[in-house]
Order: sequence, then C-alpha cells, then structure tokens
Amino acid sequence: MNIISQFILAVVLSSAILLARRREFKRHCMMLRLAFAAQILAILLLMSPAMGALLETDRGINLFAVELLLHHALGLAVVPLFIYINLVYERGIHPRLSMKSAMQAAAGMWAASLIMGFHLYFYLNF
Repeated sequence: MNIISQFILAVVLSSAILLARRREFKRHCMMLRLAFAAQILAILLLMSPAMGALLETDRGINLFAVELLLHHALGLAVVPLFIYINLVYERGIHPRLSMKSAMQAAAGMWAASLIMGFHLYFYLNF
C-alpha cells in the first residue's frame, strides 16, 4: 500500500514541477500541499511504526541504518522548509532566502528522500 502511494506522490511531484515551469503557480502550490498532507499521513500511519523495528539497537550501525537515517533526516528537513515556503507565498513572513532556492532545495531533498525510500523498500522486500 505504501509503495503505491509513494509512486503516486512521485508522479504528483513531477507534475507539480511541470506546472511551476508553465507558471501555473496556484495549481502547483495546491498540488504540492495535497501531496505534502498525503505524505505526512503516510509517514505517521505506515512508515513510523516500521522504522522503530528497523532501527533496533542490537542491529548496530551499518550502511542500511545510515541510509535509513539519511532518508529520515532529508524527509524531516523538507517539513520546515515547506512551511517556510508556504508562509512566504501567503505573505505571512518576509523572505530570508531566495524562494527559487528554497523551492529547489525542498524538491531536491524530497526527491532524494523518495528515491532512498524506494531503494530501502526494494532492499527489504526483494
């Protein structure tokens, strides 16, 4: 179930990038907000319970654990950046960073985390 939702989110992220390139910013923002909400639900309902079991202390530190923690850190880093971007876009705060740079960083971190998540999933299941 989770892998299907992640593939859908990857398609949505790609579509949102295309909307931004076409300067359809309202649709781009709405699509990303919905995708972000779906991602948070997937993390809370599906991923978090599994992560605890995968990081048991008796397994030690290995490349799998490092990749899992990096995947987790990138995903978590996107959250405040996404909130910042939306606050600036809605004129809630004045920009401290270039919006283009912030959006590119958020997209890059989300994409990297998504790719690592796919790798981790296939490593564990196949």
